[in-house]
Amino acid sequence: MWEFDRKSKFKKQYKLLGSVRQERVKKALLQLADSERPESLGVYKPSMKVYAYELGHDDRIIFKVNYDKHTIELVRVGDHKMTYGKDWAFGSPFMMSNSSRS
Repeated sequence: MWEFDRKSKFKKQYKLLGSVRQERVKKALLQLADSERPESLGVYKPSMKVYAYELGHDDRIIFKVNYDKHTIELVRVGDHKMTYGKDWAFGSPFMMSNSSRS
């Protein structure tokens, strides 16, 4: 069974979810914890180097897998805007400002 490393952003976003949505997250976390290969339950997002586990109703869990520590890092949770918000774009090569271009 996998251990979870809940990041502060995940914890804050989880608290904002209603009880029905929180219940969906709990069920998904049980599936992740019991999986031999948790990344197989998500879709890899190469630009962010994370996996997205889709919960339906536009919600998802963003996570990373660390095989050395046998942990699943829970990064974000919520709807599309909450999980793929603007701050994910910082540092991305395609989000360069006009001032940095020649």
